[in-house]
Amino acid sequence: MGNIQFSIHDYYDMLNLHKALLEAKFHENPENASVPGSPIVARLYNELLDRLAECEAGKKGKENWTEWRKIKNQNFYKERAISNIIQFSQWRTSDYQQKANLIHNYFSPFTYTEDELSELVYEIDNKF
Repeated sequence: MGNIQFSIHDYYDMLNLHKALLEAKFHENPENASVPGSPIVARLYNELLDRLAECEAGKKGKENWTEWRKIKNQNFYKERAISNIIQFSQWRTSDYQQKANLIHNYFSPFTYTEDELSELVYEIDNKF
């Protein structure tokens, strides 16, 4: 395909793309069921938020993004991601590592500790 480039011109372009991705990944009834768990969308979204944090003025701005991304601070998005995993993934037939990968993809751009990951696996397992 060759080298394809896409330009984002400023902070507000990134901020609005963030809002669109947030809506697409965590919509209650997604138009395309593959979007919430897409590893490509997860990677792009994580990269975008990393850049947004870099653009913030000073340490406080970066800390705000770090706090915002913690799943423990985002109960609404946590519940949406769990719902999407239950609806659209192969959770029941997955081993622990596959479940961890599903959580990574469905929960991106949010972050979690290893203990929180284990708790999420346990919580989702108990939904079946």
